[in-house]
Amino acid sequence: MASSIIHLAITEGVAKELNCKDIYRLRLGAILPDGTVHGNGHLKIRICNETRSTYDLESFRERFGERMKEDPLYLGYYLHLVQDIFYRYYVYSEHHWDPLPPGNIEKLYRDYGITNGFVAEKYGLQPDMIRQLDLTGEPILSVAEYDVKELVEKVKSHFIPVEDTGCFFFTKEMAEEYIERAMIFCKDELRRLSEGKPGLSSTEWSWERHS
Repeated sequence: MASSIIHLAITEGVAKELNCKDIYRLRLGAILPDGTVHGNGHLKIRICNETRSTYDLESFRERFGERMKEDPLYLGYYLHLVQDIFYRYYVYSEHHWDPLPPGNIEKLYRDYGITNGFVAEKYGLQPDMIRQLDLTGEPILSVAEYDVKELVEKVKSHFIPVEDTGCFFFTKEMAEEYIERAMIFCKDELRRLSEGKPGLSSTEWSWERHS
């Protein structure tokens, strides 16, 4: 959904209010679902007799909720899912994004390439902020298989400037607005969890599937 650079920007903003034990694990967790090579890394599920789709936040909290309190990797991973569920609402519901016309998805990813440089500069992101970490034996591997080396190299390549030929849909202004709102969205979710309240409802944030 959102670009890895945007995920990093949001997570850096949230991290300022956290007592993070290992910022590199938090950052890797925040992009790790995008490094999935086998399995359901985003925990995407179909509900309501397969008429709607969503990300299974409840399942992640149930499996890794205690680890999220102690290990930034799992907290970052959860924040990625929360950011994606809000991003889908932002672009589809608020801005009426239509991925179906031929070429639209490719044009959107071109927009990501253009906005990545803007986001990196505005939020002080650098390629060396992410590191390749060894996930051998990590419980997260029960969710999916990840190519961490390729993921880190790919995200670092996103810092290479792309010629600004004008955005098709996802503009720099949209990127900034989404990041700022997503920071608040994530902080609100973490506050609820820290107070022992129920987290976000996957069902409430689900969307209608289209054939």
